[in-house]
Amino acid sequence: MGEPLQLGTEWTIAQASQLHQRLLESLFQSAETAEAPSLDLGSVDSMDSAGVQLLIALRRSLQERGQELLITAASPTVRAALQVYRVRDLLLPPEVD
Repeated sequence: MGEPLQLGTEWTIAQASQLHQRLLESLFQSAETAEAPSLDLGSVDSMDSAGVQLLIALRRSLQERGQELLITAASPTVRAALQVYRVRDLLLPPEVD
């Protein structure tokens, strides 16, 4: 597994387009290497529904390729946002707490 991606501290609607582009680039790279990208969200201090939607879309895209989304770290902000939108169990492995 390669180095986990760190895509900034804000996963909000204001950054959604830029984050989406960077996630697409990572997906294209992973297609070439057959290795799913992993995410380090440990430094994220702002996440809204747009950020959560990006994670769900990334998970779906990876599953269509037979890969799994791996989140290696999640800040309290990320965990809280995923809990609010009731997708924490879907996106975070139990060991990321």
